[in-house]
Amino acid sequence: EIELKHIVMKIYNNKLDRRLYRKAFIFDRGLLEFRKNQAIEKRRPKDERDLLNKIKIFARMQTRDDFEAFSTGVLNEHTLRQRIAQLQTWRRNGITTFEDGAQYESERAQRLSRRATTQRDSAHLIERLQKIVSARSMRDAGTESATAGSAAAAATATLKQTTRKPPNALDIEGADGINLLADAEKELCSQLHIFPRPYLVVKQTLLSEYARTGSLRRLRARELIRIDANKTSRIYDFFVQSGWIKAPDHPAMPLALGSSATAGAPAAGDASVPAAAPGFSRHTTSGSLDFPIKSEQ
Repeated sequence: EIELKHIVMKIYNNKLDRRLYRKAFIFDRGLLEFRKNQAIEKRRPKDERDLLNKIKIFARMQTRDDFEAFSTGVLNEHTLRQRIAQLQTWRRNGITTFEDGAQYESERAQRLSRRATTQRDSAHLIERLQKIVSARSMRDAGTESATAGSAAAAATATLKQTTRKPPNALDIEGADGINLLADAEKELCSQLHIFPRPYLVVKQTLLSEYARTGSLRRLRARELIRIDANKTSRIYDFFVQSGWIKAPDHPAMPLALGSSATAGAPAAGDASVPAAAPGFSRHTTSGSLDFPIKSEQ
């Protein structure tokens, strides 16, 4: 136990000695004057700062005066090497006097400045041209998509649906209004992440517009329903497949308004009136539009 205590005390004393050495080193080299040292380093060129950072490790092996002399000598050597390289460059270019060399350096600096300015202007010009081309392509694409019609919109929606990973189905069991939907409508709402009540509002809006005009285009449905265009297209396709509305290629006649239930009822076998949805019955009253409503179970 005594030897173990001696070892612990020796480790502790070594820690104290190293702490005192670092403290004395900081005070001796003036490292506490951080702002002053930082200002001096900022005034130096970048290559000199990098060189001094590389030789700072030798400061622990030398005294303050020795390290200052060493760093000064290294910087002088670096300056002399740069000057020798500059004179060799002048000689290769046929310059034999210091006056010609000064003129050469001045013209070289001007050339580099003009080159940098030209490159910067070229980069700005290329960026502006790219923005103009991008804006023009977007405008042309918008014009083409607007004139393509419902077929192109349907093809684009189908392509996006096939290339994009389908999201997980939404659990709408127990949601408000779930008992007013048929099984197919429940599955549609689950896939499109739409709760029953908003879906019923969408359904009433589209069917009312169809009953009023006798036809309903996909673009008109998107104008009426301000939600995701893909969801609106899916709902529109579902209504067409269910027979509740008909596509504009086969327009239906507007539903008649009558003064009695007999006058407002559709004729037998009339293909212009949409069939009732599963779980729905057709309800017609005097002076009202004929559209499907939920049957009371």
